[in-house]
Amino acid sequence: MSEMNGDSQFQGQYDMSGPSGNHGMGMGFARTLGDMKFVGVTAMIYGVITCLSLAGAIMGIPIVIASNRFLEAVKILKEYRLTGRQEDMATAFHEFGRCFRLLKIVVLITIGMYILVFVLMFLFGGIALLAGLAEG
Repeated sequence: MSEMNGDSQFQGQYDMSGPSGNHGMGMGFARTLGDMKFVGVTAMIYGVITCLSLAGAIMGIPIVIASNRFLEAVKILKEYRLTGRQEDMATAFHEFGRCFRLLKIVVLITIGMYILVFVLMFLFGGIALLAGLAEG
């Protein structure tokens, strides 16, 4: 039952005391930071490409802003990896939170737009069907 406290279940895999310069983040932390930077840059490029159309700018601009916040958080995590300051970790998670809140809004807007398009297609398809029946 003492294994249920949350910390002990991963104690064998990740030593949170860690060697200096790594601050307990494990061997793959640098690789993960590189992957995070790649995802941030890719999302930024996607947001810019999406902004090329007027309708796409509704979703593209928030994606660009969220990507910028994501990349800022990654930069702060890199600083945390070097310094081990807890303030850097807290700031990074704050930036991640702001990024994900913005992306959550983008996802909800996207779902709403898809639902609107399907409703309009169904509505106009039904009207066209009724018009065809009225003629014949």
